[in-house]
Amino acid sequence: MTDCKTVFTPMSPSTRLTKFVGTPMDDPTLYWSTIGALQYATLTRLDIQFAINKVCHFMHSLTTDHWLVVKRILRYLKGTMSHGLLFHRHTTLSLSAFSNLDWANYPDDHKSTGGFAISLGWNLISWSSQKQATVARSSTKTEYRAIANVVAELTLDPILAQRA
Repeated sequence: MTDCKTVFTPMSPSTRLTKFVGTPMDDPTLYWSTIGALQYATLTRLDIQFAINKVCHFMHSLTTDHWLVVKRILRYLKGTMSHGLLFHRHTTLSLSAFSNLDWANYPDDHKSTGGFAISLGWNLISWSSQKQATVARSSTKTEYRAIANVVAELTLDPILAQRA
């Protein structure tokens, strides 16, 4: 993929992955090793975390459609090699937290994906994106769970708790 055409986003907003669409992959080894490397890259590349989270849900039921999404992520990384985390010196240390989710977006199990980002001053210090463990009956309940996750991260992390 060294000569691939780059893209502007790691995943198309219209992409709806499911384990029932696409041709099953014969040898999943390349997929698994690529996903493993990309998971490591999410430590400094938050912009790909959501897309990596999505493709990780299909580790045991891989199809060619899933592989195409992984290749798109690689094409995005090729075009954004200079992106990464940048820490700024700032005189005020205000703590900010943001959360977001998509309600029941997985067609296979109707679970929601929630995520959050916590900043100290201008610096991002904690983040997460994960599928919720249970199916919520309403978007309000899902929003409540997402906010509860952010509050738990803020109050249970000893370093963050001291600064809050």
